[in-house]
Amino acid sequence: MAKLASLIPPPGANKYEIAIVAAREARRLNDWSRRSGEQVHGKVTAAALERTVKGEVAYDYEEQQPQPESTE
Repeated sequence: MAKLASLIPPPGANKYEIAIVAAREARRLNDWSRRSGEQVHGKVTAAALERTVKGEVAYDYEEQQPQPESTE
């Protein structure tokens, strides 16, 4: 497990974005742990945050479809 100081996001990183990605990674790790029966070392949330800050979690943005305007 990493020390708290190593979990500080790099300069210019969006903290909100990191929190969302880490939460989804924690959910994924929990699901994986339940299906495989293997344990994650330490707390799942801390492991997910560490992986996210280190850049080990790949993510991208989906293009949002424009909402059709209502004709009232």
